[in-house]
Amino acid sequence: MRCRAVIISGKQIQSIMKVYTDQNKVAKSSKAGDVAPASKKDEVILSTQAQEFGQIYQAIKALPEVREDKVRELSEKIAQGNYSVDAKEVAEKMLGRLMADSIR
Repeated sequence: MRCRAVIISGKQIQSIMKVYTDQNKVAKSSKAGDVAPASKKDEVILSTQAQEFGQIYQAIKALPEVREDKVRELSEKIAQGNYSVDAKEVAEKMLGRLMADSIR
């Protein structure tokens, strides 16, 4: 069995986050628009997948924009003259990202 890396594009993540944000806006606006008390309360039960997505989303939001450890590591390698780039690997990643973004 071969393992394939799954590439999730930035556009795909943005689309997911937009849907999530839009749903939250609708939920908040419907709560603010309630004037008369309702006789029944609405209930939302999230699937396990939705709950996991929410946890992952929160974890992603908590990540720093800049990975200081990586910046420091690469800066040291460049300063020491030990930094080398595999052009083929860079090209493969660029093409993979291009294909992932075009799927959307």
